[in-house]
Amino acid sequence: MKKAFFCSLLQVLGFILFQSCTPPHTTADLIILNGKVATVDSTFSIQEAVAVKDKKIVFVGSQEEAQAFIGADTQRIDATNMLVLPGLIDAHGHLVSLGNQLSQLYTSDSKSYEDIVKKVRVAAQNTPAGEWIIGGRWDHNTWEDNSFPWHDALSEVSPNNPVYLSRVDGNSALVNQKAMDIAGISAATKNPEGGTILRKPDGSPTGVLINRAMNLVKQHFPEMGMEEQKKRIQQAVDAANKDGLTGVHEAGISLFQVDAFKELVQDSILDMRVYAMLGDQKNPEFASEDLVEYFKSIRIEEMGGDLFSLKSLKLYFDGALGSRGAAFFDPYEDDPHNTGLLRIPPDYIVEVAEAALQADMQVCTHAIGIRGNRWCLDAYEGALAKFPKDDHRFRIEHAQVVEAEDIQRFKKLNVLPSVQPTHCTSDKHFVVDRIGEKRAEGAYAWRSFIDAGLIMPCGSDFPVESTNPLLGIYALVTRQDVQGLPENGWFPEQKVTIEEAIKGFTIWAAYGAFQEDILGSIEVGKYADFTILDQDLLTIDPKEILNTNVIYTIVGGNVKYQRRE
Repeated sequence: MKKAFFCSLLQVLGFILFQSCTPPHTTADLIILNGKVATVDSTFSIQEAVAVKDKKIVFVGSQEEAQAFIGADTQRIDATNMLVLPGLIDAHGHLVSLGNQLSQLYTSDSKSYEDIVKKVRVAAQNTPAGEWIIGGRWDHNTWEDNSFPWHDALSEVSPNNPVYLSRVDGNSALVNQKAMDIAGISAATKNPEGGTILRKPDGSPTGVLINRAMNLVKQHFPEMGMEEQKKRIQQAVDAANKDGLTGVHEAGISLFQVDAFKELVQDSILDMRVYAMLGDQKNPEFASEDLVEYFKSIRIEEMGGDLFSLKSLKLYFDGALGSRGAAFFDPYEDDPHNTGLLRIPPDYIVEVAEAALQADMQVCTHAIGIRGNRWCLDAYEGALAKFPKDDHRFRIEHAQVVEAEDIQRFKKLNVLPSVQPTHCTSDKHFVVDRIGEKRAEGAYAWRSFIDAGLIMPCGSDFPVESTNPLLGIYALVTRQDVQGLPENGWFPEQKVTIEEAIKGFTIWAAYGAFQEDILGSIEVGKYADFTILDQDLLTIDPKEILNTNVIYTIVGGNVKYQRRE
């Protein structure tokens, strides 16, 4: 007994001696000094310095203590007069679409249909006959004549090229006669399930296709090669890094695009964290006889040190407010014969959700109108009744117009409202005219969601909106557009605090992807993702958020963007 005691004592003394001869700290690969470090931890504590080793945070604390982590090869960033935030995450963006936009005909700056026709005329003059002209991002709600356009003028300047121009929200498109000829769209063509072909008084198509009607033309697009797809994604990532984003929840991609992301990871050239949602286009995979096994087979927990994962599914339930496709129970104020549309039946959401619960997959469903949101909640509730799971984190993407009783159902069912704040400030000028004052009171109800105890991941839906997350933070705290209108904010009772706004693009976004243990705050053990700004968002006048610059974007301790004067 005594011998065992003395052996144990010697082991303890030996361990203490070894510890006393060992350096108290590791030498950091990167250290950030002299900044205001907003940790976004459980108390939103403010620190002075951060040290990084092997892509992860090894120290957060005082300037003085941080000195022990500095070695001869430690990279130093002097963050004097800067705010250091956890890497900003866009909880709903479209890198693939942004990459396409950067390579296609961009029309968001068009102030009229005539502007679009002029752009297409030039493009057609420089495009070989028979080749597609693809692009878009037009918004007829901003034109003096804000009715939907007819294709005639477009077709006249592009008789030899099929043209497809998506609207800004991606839920409708304008096509020319050549594209309709290729797709076989005529006065005799019936509306597809979940879609609408807008028509002239004589029944002929106007060229505007709503929701699933767009697929009638899109299925004829030329196939893109893998190298071109990867190139476009890289262009989008570079643009997002420049705006301070270290992560994006990629809201709906194909298996081909999943493969492109995987190759970028394998080639060590993906410069941000991508949490992917497999998009449902009623494709053959989703029509598989055994959805549970199919979802298990495509699920990717993580690749490249949490640079890429595929653990969620994107469903598209209704349309958008801008194209009057969002689903309501009562008609639109400015379109009294229209209540919106559903792209898929509610039973299909139930079917997918049941399989997802069994396959450990998350479901993220696009729903904008009151009917879309309520029936999506009904579908989730039905699936959860059959396959209960406490921490499913099912999401509703957009959750734009929701009645108070349904906000409580979000909480009861533990469904996350995934919102895009700049949609509010972009759409506010037409929302009341479109759905009336009463329904508008329940639109973009951020304060109500938070007060109900919900975690609210925030994003932008880029390229529908800008990739700049600071615009989203500004919209959350002001409910104003970039011109500062309206003066006190649009339905100002729904504003949030600056701390909540920052959480929306950091720890709440991470939570929306089951990543709050590795991302979203500056704490020891988490990945060293940081967005460093030249102004202190916590103290400046909110209008100055618009004048704030990203100085560094850092992913895994590596600088992916640095602003140069």
